Amino acid sequence: MTLKADRLEFHISYECGNNCVFCSEANRLKRFRGKNPSLREITGILRDKRAQGVNYVAFTGGEPSLLKDLPVILRLAAALGYKTSLTTNGRAFADPRYAAKNLPALNEMILSVHGAGSRTHDALTRTPGSFSLTVAALRNINALAGKRFFLITNTLAVKDNFRELPRILNWLGGMDAVKQLMVSYPAPEGRAAAGYAGLAVELREFAALVPKLAAVAARRGKILKFFGVPACALGAFAGLSNDLHWSPRITVERGGPLGAAGLREVLSTAPVRKRHHGAGCRGCGLVESCGGFFSGQRGRSFLKALDSRGQLRGGL
Repeated sequence: MTLKADRLEFHISYECGNNCVFCSEANRLKRFRGKNPSLREITGILRDKRAQGVNYVAFTGGEPSLLKDLPVILRLAAALGYKTSLTTNGRAFADPRYAAKNLPALNEMILSVHGAGSRTHDALTRTPGSFSLTVAALRNINALAGKRFFLITNTLAVKDNFRELPRILNWLGGMDAVKQLMVSYPAPEGRAAAGYAGLAVELREFAALVPKLAAVAARRGKILKFFGVPACALGAFAGLSNDLHWSPRITVERGGPLGAAGLREVLSTAPVRKRHHGAGCRGCGLVESCGGFFSGQRGRSFLKALDSRGQLRGGL
């Protein structure tokens, strides 16, 4: 039986104004800089996929808002009947005119926020002033987005902001436009790969903070999800794993055989990129829906603490 994917992840930009320490796309941005898909290519893909029954498109990059044609692309996608989503650092939306022009064509946005202040956020993006632009974008979205608009904030949890996570979520949770708080574990690829041990939080330590983060989200009345975190590390909050809500998708991006720069399609049927299941996963009731551990994830000591049923020995 052929698996049908109704979700399109479209990499339309290979440029970014930030320089994040954990950017998983850094190598591809360097390789394909200046080779963004043309408006004609993007339009063709959107029309073809919609005709095939795809009904959701997430525009990502790089930073999609750097494309001058993004307003045209968003309006076309909406007119074709797609549910539209944009993954962005939000800098363009700091301009209220830009926000007012483009928010009506969006159903959803995933906005990167990595600190509750400029000291942490700007250090992680390695871009002075990026936090102030993110705050301005949040202010504009909060004022201009309609009730149907679904704003997800995505915070990469690394050693340098880990202890600040409760404060970050509490601050973001105070905004009406924010519907979901996402906490993501960095993937060992791109810029993060070389210094992964210096970025990644040990899973036992991560697990100990999960109940506090869940309490903050509950108090603020927000949805909370965790990406890239094995379900066992979430303990009683395993239901907050984004893996359990993951759906098959088609990714369209630059690249191909022998380094070709054309557009290629990749069908993903499970959230397993750079992830695997270890011996400690045997017997876990969530193994079929959980993507497992990132390669190189600091979880070996955590895995050793699991019993044969995938439960923690002696708790945390």
